[in-house]
Order: sequence, then C-alpha cells, then structure tokens
Amino acid sequence: MFSDKFAREPERINPQWEARLALEASGVRVLDLAGSNPTTVGIPYPEGIPSLLARPDILRYHPHPKGSPVARQEIADYYASRGRVVDPEDLVLTASTSEAYSHLFKLLCDPGDEILIPSPTYPLFDALAELENVELVRYPLRLTDRWRADFGFLRSMVSTRSKALILVNPNNPTGHLADGAEIRAYLEFATEHGLALIVDEVFCDYLLGDRAFLPIVSDGPLVFTLNGFSKTLGLPQVKLGWIHAGGGRSEAAAALGHLEWIADAYLSVNTPVQAAAGDLLRHRQAIQSAIQARLERNLQSAEEATGGSGPATGPVKALRPDAGWSLVLDVDVPQDDEAFALGLMQRRHVNVHPGHLFGFETGCRIVVSLLGNEAEFREGLQLIEAHAAEIIDG
Repeated sequence: MFSDKFAREPERINPQWEARLALEASGVRVLDLAGSNPTTVGIPYPEGIPSLLARPDILRYHPHPKGSPVARQEIADYYASRGRVVDPEDLVLTASTSEAYSHLFKLLCDPGDEILIPSPTYPLFDALAELENVELVRYPLRLTDRWRADFGFLRSMVSTRSKALILVNPNNPTGHLADGAEIRAYLEFATEHGLALIVDEVFCDYLLGDRAFLPIVSDGPLVFTLNGFSKTLGLPQVKLGWIHAGGGRSEAAAALGHLEWIADAYLSVNTPVQAAAGDLLRHRQAIQSAIQARLERNLQSAEEATGGSGPATGPVKALRPDAGWSLVLDVDVPQDDEAFALGLMQRRHVNVHPGHLFGFETGCRIVVSLLGNEAEFREGLQLIEAHAAEIIDG
C-alpha cells in the first residue's frame, strides 16, 4: 500500500534520547547544549513583530508562482545591503530552505540520480533526498589548518548520474567559510563535470572571526543560492525561504522557468509573511545583533574553558568556527562519540549531538549549539570536561 521508502523497519528511539526522556520524567534537569531554536533560548526580539503579520492586506489572495514581487524586491534589497546586486526576477520564494532543496532536487534529478554533498554536514539531507528518490554521495571535508574539500577525491566520485554539488557556506556544523581559491575550485569543478552548484548560505550573516564571507557569483555553471528567515531573522516559525538562480543567462532563465512551474504546483508560501517581509527585514539588525552577541559570548566561554586557539589544556578542544551557530568539540577520550554522548546524558545530564550524526567518522567529536543560555552553556562545558576527565582516569 505504501511507498518502498516506508518498507524498512522504523528506527527505534536512540538510547541517548530514551535516557533524556527518563531523566526528565523523573524530574531531573537536563542541560540542553544542542538546542538550535533561537525562539526558545531567551534571545530578545523586537516587541512589534507579532503585529506585522496581522495586516488587512492578507485577506486578499493574489498568488505569484515565484512569490510576491514586493517580497522578492525586499529580499533583493537585503542583498543590496550586503553589497550584492540581485535581480528580484531571479528569486523564487519557498516556505523554507528544506522546500527549496526539494524544488531543486525535482528540477535537476530523475529517480536514482546523484547529488554530491559535503561530509560533515547537516543530517537533514538524507530525508530530503530519500523523499525525492535521489541518491546522496558524500565528499569529505578534511581538517588541516582548516576544513577543506579534497577535490582529487571528489573527482573520483563523479558519475554519469551526478547532477549537482552542494556547498554549505558557512558549513554546518564546522562553521568554516570557503575562501576565494575554494570558490574558484568549486566553480571550475562544476563546469568541468556539467554540475549545478547548490550553495546554502543560511548562516552567512553570523561571522565569528576575521574571515570574510564571499558570495558565490557565476556567469558560467548554474548556481542556486539558498537562504531564509529561519536564520537571517532567527524566525523559523514564519516560514519563508528562497532560491536565487544564477549562472549563464540562458541556462538560468530556463531553470527559473522550470522552478516557477514547480512552485506554481504548490503555492506554499503564505500571504502574511510575504506581505510583512519588508517590515520583518527592517528588524534584521536588532535580531542579528542579539543573536551575534550570544554566539560570541558562548564561543569565548568555550575557548576559555578549552585552551582557546593554543594547545588544549584538557581533554576537550573547541574547533573554532568561522561563522554559524554550532561548535565542534574534539574530545580526547578512548570512546566513540555515541558512547560519550550517552554517558554524558546518563551521568552528567547534559545533552549534546554525537558527531556521527553530521558525518564525522573518526575520533570523538561532539557538536553543541552556541545559541543557548550563557550560564547553562558554561555549566555544560564544565560537565563535559569533568565527564571526559572521569573517563580518562578510569
């Protein structure tokens, strides 16, 4: 009766989550260092935001497949404020970046075709690809002085079924930014193999060091840039994302025509958020400043607790990100990340993401969010250090 996608046995709740539920059911406080929802961690938002969505013009429905022209112009103005010229006609609005990926997989792939994705990266790609009958092929990011794609290895992974390459820039969870040489390499690689480049820029406004964010602009291969209000405004609940299509003009125009047809089949972007897009974006600086301050203070706490950029003073080392909301901790213990995260929950009542969820294959790496309450974040770091030391001491 159902699709083969659902033929396999459902995965049981993982032991770490089961341990958390049991602790909370018994009244034990669990420190959540993995939460990435800015609306639940005490970030201050401008008071007038709710009223922006209660407007008389939302009672008039005039859908456009690519999204409201006024909303698209507001997003083009957002890019202009960041020094980038974007034609609103090259934008397609979506309900989220997840939906944007879904549209692009429909556009580019037949069932069984392949998308090249970085590893480590955000784990949602697996579900999105499976729903579209697309295969994922992971290309490794290797850590030397910083995280970089291995283009020699990547070249060996391309097949006749490869249709696109995803670049998450800034990466989630490593937080690394592609520099100019890497961007040129990605564009040349896409041209060489006839691939579209899908660039996820959702964390581009949140820089944590001295590296500049460089947008990827192409007059050759197709480049689809994704972003949305979930991160840009810290408002995941208002559900607005977008795709910008760039590259050679004839190919980009054809892609936009097909994307318009796909979007017209759903018309999934709601009228209130499109009507309020400009007013919401005018609160961007206030919201981003509050989030940025939280990220920087928590990152400073992590570096103070783990030795900063110098040699680690204990078993836990923070791998400093260039940007984003996540922090990777390298834990020097004789355990894998899953066992460490489970023990941390059971014994110290701290929730973190084990690194294998993001594709880390070796060592014990865990991922924490930099968005959390600052006092709880510092407390959680101390408990992580204590748990690691306890393991080492036997």
